Amino acid sequence: MHKLLNFICLPFFIAGLIFLSNGLLGYNSYEIYIESNTKTSSQINNLYSEKEITLKGPPVSEVLSDKIFVKIRNKPINPILISNIKIKNNTFENTYLSDTDFDYLNSNKKEFVKAVLPIIINENQKIIVTREFLNDLKIKLQTFKTINNNEISKLNKIAKKFNIKYSNKHKLDLIEEILANVDIIPNSIALAQAAIESGWGKSRFAKEYNALFGEYTYDQNKGVVPLEREHGDKHLIKSFTSYNNSVSSYFKNINSHNAYKEFRDVRNIMRSKNNFSNISLLLNKLNSYAEDNNYVSNLHLVIEKNNFNKFDSKIISY
Repeated sequence: MHKLLNFICLPFFIAGLIFLSNGLLGYNSYEIYIESNTKTSSQINNLYSEKEITLKGPPVSEVLSDKIFVKIRNKPINPILISNIKIKNNTFENTYLSDTDFDYLNSNKKEFVKAVLPIIINENQKIIVTREFLNDLKIKLQTFKTINNNEISKLNKIAKKFNIKYSNKHKLDLIEEILANVDIIPNSIALAQAAIESGWGKSRFAKEYNALFGEYTYDQNKGVVPLEREHGDKHLIKSFTSYNNSVSSYFKNINSHNAYKEFRDVRNIMRSKNNFSNISLLLNKLNSYAEDNNYVSNLHLVIEKNNFNKFDSKIISY
């Protein structure tokens, strides 16, 4: 009887040993794989540099799909920078844009500025209206603890436009997050970037594809291949049906992309102190917009040489 039991149990015993050994071997090989794929913090920063992801290679989702996800902390704002922004109690006075505002420019620049600046101003005015709606909604929530379905729908639509997650989030927190990210871009800065990126409207992308800001895309249906794209690069230049759409896309980019978070952080301080006068502080946070190491210096030069600061207080009538 014992011999019979031994005969029956022996195959199960052997199978158990094989299963156990495979499990142990599998575990050990997994540990070895993880160890061999572990990278130093320096290597990780090089792999996932925000600037490199912004400017080169396939979309971020493709780059990170089979690699380690890393959360890189943003540097705190320099206290000296904060102290350089003084509180302004007086209301900023705006004046209406008129044809005579362009008279000092030469004919080529005048044609470009006259076409693009009103669109930029209009986009900023729409953002101001959006912020007024959000602030009114914030007060209503704080007072009555509720908002209606139409207001919720409009709030979610704004969040979606600027790539801000809105589901399962307290409405007050969502409003604060949108207000922290979505704000004006001084007219002079947007105009200078458009001038540089489009060659004052004379580039092939501007003339044929209404692309004013040289934005990248990896969607074959939304962009065109740059003629001088380096071997191995896969980016396209985003094309648009109109200048208006190009300007709108640029504003969304600056107000949502993580590469410009420091720009938005400085702008939030300016907003809190009601002082947007020192635009140099914002310009210095746009170094990741282009590969050119002199990009920020060129922005300063274009604004100063063409007296674009005069347009920061301009609005248009509807």
